[in-house]
Amino acid sequence: MDKKFCLLKTSDGERGQAGKKKVYEITISGTFLLTSWGMAEKTQRQSAKQWFPSAAAASQAAHMKMYEKLGRGYELVYSV
Repeated sequence: MDKKFCLLKTSDGERGQAGKKKVYEITISGTFLLTSWGMAEKTQRQSAKQWFPSAAAASQAAHMKMYEKLGRGYELVYSV
């Protein structure tokens, strides 16, 4: 079963255009972890895929990434 987290932050202008929304998505699919990020206003985003030896390890890495982003000002918009 896949699990997905979507986080959102308004750009502060430090590394982008001030006021634009930044999105960070984390998807766990078995032993794979897919992350994608970019401007919410654009459909094209950067992404990275990682493989882990177990589903538990992938889930732990996903939660670590999520808490890292929450500490940087992102807000959890939804999780499914």
